[in-house]
Amino acid sequence: MCSKRLKAALPLWLPFYEEKYGTLPATIRCQLVQISPATMDRLLKKVRARYPGKGLCGTRPGRLLKHQIPIRTDNRDLAQPGFLEADTVAHCGSAMAGDFIWSLTLTDIYSQWTENRAVWNKGAKDVLEQIKDVEGRLPFAILGFDVDNGSEFLTFHLWRYLLDRPGPVPLTRSRPYRKNDQAHVEQKNWTHVRQLLGYERLEAPDYCPPSMSSTALGDCSIISFAPP
Repeated sequence: MCSKRLKAALPLWLPFYEEKYGTLPATIRCQLVQISPATMDRLLKKVRARYPGKGLCGTRPGRLLKHQIPIRTDNRDLAQPGFLEADTVAHCGSAMAGDFIWSLTLTDIYSQWTENRAVWNKGAKDVLEQIKDVEGRLPFAILGFDVDNGSEFLTFHLWRYLLDRPGPVPLTRSRPYRKNDQAHVEQKNWTHVRQLLGYERLEAPDYCPPSMSSTALGDCSIISFAPP
């Protein structure tokens, strides 16, 4: 976790740390609560140098619907919320092998309203369940849905879900290997996922229950970020 977020999280984490490892001396506890983000960076500099953070790309091209889903590169004409960009982030540590948790991020282009969910192995069915959960909690209707070329998004399940409704929602995709086409959600992948959860491998199933109902990383049922 980045130092600024760690500063805010420490008071919430300390009771759980003390429950497991014992009560901290009052002076140490006071120093931890009052420590500044800059001091954290200095103290953790050597540790972070030994464990450099570097995310791995987990996007695997989806081929079934690639030619049926149009490419979108421009959103300058948007004047209302409802047009979402979606992406996933791998919490795999230094290796993509095995089972681990993925973050699913959805960002509204106009308002920057952002929703995050956790998905185990980013299966198409679980990704769709979390998208449904997000839609049920949004304060606005989905008017457009833009994804990258990942196989978790270019599926008939998501296609039918968006199109088989009284007001069909257009499903579009970005150009391959052009992250700027999804600049809004890519930005949130950094500020809302990497700066919060880092690059460590998250492979504990307890963080992501099989039911996949309103699930998010850690003990929070939902992680939602909206502009003030």
